[in-house]
Amino acid sequence: MREPTAAYVRAAEEIRAGDQVFISPAAGVHGRGCWWAMVVSRMPALVQGAVYLRVVPVDAIGSDEVTPMVCYANLSGLLVRRAS
Repeated sequence: MREPTAAYVRAAEEIRAGDQVFISPAAGVHGRGCWWAMVVSRMPALVQGAVYLRVVPVDAIGSDEVTPMVCYANLSGLLVRRAS
């Protein structure tokens, strides 16, 4: 298996459950710091170039206290990592 690669996406439809995204202010997510999250689900946004993501922090996967959170993100600054 190859190492995961990270890239920016142009459309919300390119993001799949299981992908990892870098949550940061550059992606329009403010007040939560910078961290990698795993996508649980994706929901369309009314604004072109944005997406609602249901995510869990990668560092919390496997623990008993994993609670998904919803983030509204701008695609222009959202880094996506998936194993190819």
